[in-house]
Amino acid sequence: MKIIIVGLGQTGELLAAIASGEHHDVVVVDSRREAVEKMTEKYNVNGVVGSGGSRKILIQAGAESADMLIALTPYDELNLLSCMTAKKLGTRDTSARIGCPEFDEDETYIMEEYGIDRLLNPEKEAAREMLRHIKMPGALRIEAFFEQKAIIAWLEVEEDSSLAGKSIQQIKEFFDTDMLVVSIQRKNGVVIPDGNARIVPQDKLEIIVTLDSVHDIFSKLHMKKKQVKSVLLVGCGTTGFYLEKDLEQSGFSVKILERNKERCIELLKRFPQAQIVCGDAVDTQTLKEEGIRKMDACLSLTGDDRTNLAVSLFAHAEGVTQVLAKMNEMGYEQLLKSTDIDACISPSSVIVEKLLSVIRNLASSDRSRIKKLYRIADGKAEAIAFEVSENCGKIRIPFRSPEFKLRKGILIAAIIRNKEIMIPDGNSSMQAGDTVVVVTDASNVLNEIDDIFAEK
Repeated sequence: MKIIIVGLGQTGELLAAIASGEHHDVVVVDSRREAVEKMTEKYNVNGVVGSGGSRKILIQAGAESADMLIALTPYDELNLLSCMTAKKLGTRDTSARIGCPEFDEDETYIMEEYGIDRLLNPEKEAAREMLRHIKMPGALRIEAFFEQKAIIAWLEVEEDSSLAGKSIQQIKEFFDTDMLVVSIQRKNGVVIPDGNARIVPQDKLEIIVTLDSVHDIFSKLHMKKKQVKSVLLVGCGTTGFYLEKDLEQSGFSVKILERNKERCIELLKRFPQAQIVCGDAVDTQTLKEEGIRKMDACLSLTGDDRTNLAVSLFAHAEGVTQVLAKMNEMGYEQLLKSTDIDACISPSSVIVEKLLSVIRNLASSDRSRIKKLYRIADGKAEAIAFEVSENCGKIRIPFRSPEFKLRKGILIAAIIRNKEIMIPDGNSSMQAGDTVVVVTDASNVLNEIDDIFAEK
């Protein structure tokens, strides 16, 4: 497919790198010559220097024959103009990044009136992801969510762990609940395991587990199960704005620590139920005075990654059950993931995962549709939820059948059918209308459900 990416910030760069790696014809557009040259030198992409809102520039980028244009600049109006112009030139599908809450409120009107296929709100999506994490009991690091029915959680195997030395089948018997190990991270890479794989100390396991079975996992591993009731938001910009609304509706007790006095006054008007404190979170004494030790969760959402890193590490050291941080730069994200911090949420990564689903759906036939895509195991694997249609080539065939042979590095992790979830075994089969969760090595680019099968 021919894909035009307008704007080479963190999200644009990451998306261009992945899309070009999946052999799409990618053209990047940015007004900064150095940014375009950097991308064209590093990746197999073409580049155009200029404004993404210019008809002339978009024609130069090939918008008249493009399958998709994705506008990701920091400027909402420019992104909308770029999509509108591309549509008139003949681009098949357009996506615009927005950040302004007012534009978000007019989402349906903007899409219908101006013919834009989707609006992408990274801060709102990041807030939703954080809310899902907060609603889970503490001490599990969550990697993915599927229809509020199942999660993929991250566990590290210590030397004295009950899991060390067990095979995948023995681990399933140990937990005696609806779960499955879907990937193993080791120093030499990621393994998508079969039933005979054996766990060793220092392995990092990603397991899919039904929400009904989460408490069984906690019990077996003797982990804390404290439910979050009180939340400290450190910094309340756009992400915090969306998150506070969701937290308030969900019944959490919220305290907001914000350094900007004008913003504090605005927050007092918007969120009269929340406790607003004007102060600097970099000052650990302020965090102590505001009772960080008594908080069930601390979410650092400032616009500075270094501040979010420092606040998260301090909150973790003070014994806060759940610690989440917003991270924009990949380097800081990887650094935080190397600690015991529960999770870091990157607005860029959340939007890239959403866009990858769109790209692959556009590239596929009508036999299936990607409903959700997560990059897991530090981007070395993917968890993809496919919607199965009647046209799928392998429906109603038991998984143990010789006809049902999967490609190497692929595992069917779960089946969601009629709002019920099943961890499959050899007797399971796919049915039309199912949502099937597949975990795969990232080298396997899956556009549709039939891509999981080995060639005859």
